[in-house]
Amino acid sequence: MPGPNVPSASPNPPRAGTDATAELPSTGLDDLYDIARLADRLGVEHATVRVWLSRRVPWLPQPDGRLNGGAVWRASTLEGIEERRAPGRPGRKPKFVPDVAAADVPRTNPVPTAPTAVVVAAARAEREAASRRD
Repeated sequence: MPGPNVPSASPNPPRAGTDATAELPSTGLDDLYDIARLADRLGVEHATVRVWLSRRVPWLPQPDGRLNGGAVWRASTLEGIEERRAPGRPGRKPKFVPDVAAADVPRTNPVPTAPTAVVVAAARAEREAASRRD
């Protein structure tokens, strides 16, 4: 292992004719985001990202693949995710308001109801029959 003042060998040395200080395009695992790295980027808990995945929120793209059993995305897939995501809790779902045309549809028939006197008389007759059996 090189000492603190000795530069280490770069895994991707600059090509001839290029500026050594120019940033090389990211390749390999540096280009991948797992759930933990994505959660850190968005400032949320890991479990929150898992819930978003299970709920298939529209602004979070599906993972590009799986690595060791976990979801991974390419950095290019997640470009602009901060702008697509609305910060904070989603809040209550909006109340369902039926379309005006649906509200104007006439009902078929009213629900039939028995007159109260008939129901009371039937209940009284049933009680009397039960008391005679005892």
